[in-house]
Amino acid sequence: MKKILVSTSLIFIFLLGIVVCYGESKNEIKSNGYKQLVNTFESIDSNFKFYNMKANAYLDKSLKKEEMKNICMEIISNLGLEESNLKWIESKKDTQTQVYAQIDEKDRNISIIVANKGKNESYIIVDILENKVYKDIVDIYTVVENTLNLYCKKVDIYTCMAGEYKKKLQLHKYDDILKKILYNMNAKEIDRVEEENFMSVTAFSKLIKTDYLEYLGNKVNLNIGIRYSENEEKTMIYIATPIIKLDY
Repeated sequence: MKKILVSTSLIFIFLLGIVVCYGESKNEIKSNGYKQLVNTFESIDSNFKFYNMKANAYLDKSLKKEEMKNICMEIISNLGLEESNLKWIESKKDTQTQVYAQIDEKDRNISIIVANKGKNESYIIVDILENKVYKDIVDIYTVVENTLNLYCKKVDIYTCMAGEYKKKLQLHKYDDILKKILYNMNAKEIDRVEEENFMSVTAFSKLIKTDYLEYLGNKVNLNIGIRYSENEEKTMIYIATPIIKLDY
């Protein structure tokens, strides 16, 4: 399983001054946005490659090691996974204690980190990579969010679906795919970056009613990336909310 890294493009966006904001909507509204994301992914006729979900939660208190392990176990249990498949790593340096739990299977990799960041601050990170099934993404999102909300109100979740076309697409095809995604997501394009064999578009979708980012004075909650790999002779397509948090 390849290690997923934060993209340099993401770092660039943050340097430009993105501010995370939160809407006040029910899980049902959020789930509907994700359902449409799945429908939109299916409409572009690519071959599913993987989806990645990254969730971050911050707590205004420190946690004991046993509490950290219990949080990991609760997340694993709520996802319907078996404790017997877990790999545990525990570490302690000065006042910082960290518990790392991982399930690494053929088609799925799930990692959970619970750690103390300071005297009265801790965090939870959940990273899910699935490369076989994607239609359960709405349920997975709901489980992760509801579980983390038991410990804190501030939960950031980044989700990306990736597909591939086993050929090089012409530039006009890039535009056709982009227009279809924006139309199906009821989204307005905010910004675009184009290079040879590469396109990245940030947009705001009215169907995703919850978390968004502020990018140079605009709301952003949808990111589309299209990239052709000469080595693999494939065109990759990424659809993410609120932005792509992968090296692509």
